[in-house]
Amino acid sequence: MLKKIVLIALICSAAFGAHQVEVNVNDKDVEGQIRLDMGRMGSLAHTYVGARFLNGDNNNSQTIADPDALMEVSFMAQNDVTGVRGLKIGLGFKGEFTKIDGQSYAAIPLGIEAELKLPLHSPIAFYLGGALYYAPSVLAFKDADDYFETRIHLDVEPIENARVEVGYRQIDTNLKNRSVTYNDSWYFGLRLDF
Repeated sequence: MLKKIVLIALICSAAFGAHQVEVNVNDKDVEGQIRLDMGRMGSLAHTYVGARFLNGDNNNSQTIADPDALMEVSFMAQNDVTGVRGLKIGLGFKGEFTKIDGQSYAAIPLGIEAELKLPLHSPIAFYLGGALYYAPSVLAFKDADDYFETRIHLDVEPIENARVEVGYRQIDTNLKNRSVTYNDSWYFGLRLDF
């Protein structure tokens, strides 16, 4: 499965001029993500569209017997923060789709992402990043009640445009009839910027 996700991400990145391809794994989960830089395809500078696939496992959930993959499409505007060297902030929204023990789940969370290049005097660059997304019940559809995602990660860039990442994510996909944590886990990964 991981080989297929990596291969599809690389083919899509070559075909569409991707800005970023990322693969995150742990002993149970596989997550693949691609982001396209719309500034390279038109006049939408600092704007990104993306897709993510998270093949979650019930060992990192505790509340789902047999989780289906979480699929996502996203849109984000991101730019450098004036006056704070190395800090980027992005605002956006996502569409989340999955099935939870046979119940259909869809949500459109709104969120913020941040990334800070750490001001270290080192030949290798370090980045600290995080994300927070939330969809209240008015933005949750089908059997969904709400959506809440938090993520924090530390990246090391040993060579230009290639990062090794260690992070933690928690994704709550609550249903109308019960609270559900879709994924709660640490991961490590690789990110390539083009």
